[in-house]
Amino acid sequence: MKQFKAAHLHWITSFLGIIGLIWFYLSTTTKDFNETRKSFDELGGDFTLQSYAGPVSLSDYKGQVVVMYFGYLSCAEVCPNSLAVMTNAFMRLEKQGFDQVQGLLVTVDPARDTVEDLKEYTDYFHERITGLTGSAAQTKEVGGLYGVYYDDENLEESFMEYSVAHASRFYIIDKEGDLITAMSHTTTPNELAAQIKELML
Repeated sequence: MKQFKAAHLHWITSFLGIIGLIWFYLSTTTKDFNETRKSFDELGGDFTLQSYAGPVSLSDYKGQVVVMYFGYLSCAEVCPNSLAVMTNAFMRLEKQGFDQVQGLLVTVDPARDTVEDLKEYTDYFHERITGLTGSAAQTKEVGGLYGVYYDDENLEESFMEYSVAHASRFYIIDKEGDLITAMSHTTTPNELAAQIKELML
C-alpha cells in the first residue's frame, strides 16, 4: 500500500512539473493579444519590409487575402506549428480552387533572422508564404501597426539560450488591405481556411 501511495505521489508530482514547464514555455513565448495598446479598429496599415527577392509592401498583395504571422526562426514550437496550420489551410483552399491568398511571416528577431534563412524556412512550409525582415526599428514599427509588441528574453538556464516573447496570432487582411480579424495560433486549419474563403467570395 505504501509503495502504491509513493508511486501515486511521484506520478502527481511529475504531472504537475510537466504542467509547470508547459505554462512557463507558453508564458515566455507568447503574449495575450489583449495587451495591445490600441483598439482593434486602430490596427493595420501598409508597410514595406525586405524579402529574399527584395522590398515587399502589403499593398503589393491588393486583390489577395493576406494571412500575416509574427514569429522567429528559433521559436521552438508555437511558430512552426502556426505555419503548419497556415500551410494546411492554404492546401485545403487550393483543392477547392481558391488560390488568391498570400502568407507573410514577419520576424520579431531581425538581428538573427536573415532574408536567406527566412526564405529557406518558409519554403519548407508553402510557396505562398514569404518571410520578411528589416531593421529592428522597422519591424517594431510594423508590429506596432498591428498591436504586436515583443521583447527579447535571456534564458540563461535553458538550452534555448534566448526567447522572444510575442503575440501569436494570424492577422487576416482582406483584398483591400484592411485588417479584418486576428485569430489565435490554436485555430485549426479548417477554421483558418473558412475565414480566408469567406473573404474571397
